[in-house]
Amino acid sequence: RRSHREKARAPPAAGPGKVAQSSPLQHSFLTDVSDVREMEGGLLNLLNDFHSGKLQAFGKVCSFEQLEHVREMQEKLARLHFSLDSHVEELSEDQKKSASDHNLEHLLCNLEELSNSM
Repeated sequence: RRSHREKARAPPAAGPGKVAQSSPLQHSFLTDVSDVREMEGGLLNLLNDFHSGKLQAFGKVCSFEQLEHVREMQEKLARLHFSLDSHVEELSEDQKKSASDHNLEHLLCNLEELSNSM
């Protein structure tokens, strides 16, 4: 990666009587056909393993139902966070600190529950 300040540099200008020869930039991606075919075969095997059920991202003990439950808990926690925050905005300055501390404790308990379920 190049930083925003770094730019591609042009070849130095040729002096008087010299012709500037700039070579075109070459893409160095795989050009060997056997390498491409080997990679294609590996990807097709991976696709077949995926479709046959041989690939398990989270192991056999983790079902889609469990993943959905975790997602639902994450969404519930996010909704709780936003609703608690909106209630604090309506309070006076004196009440905000106490309410914020209480809300943080509530959120941390829910986060711990979520963490334990994973």
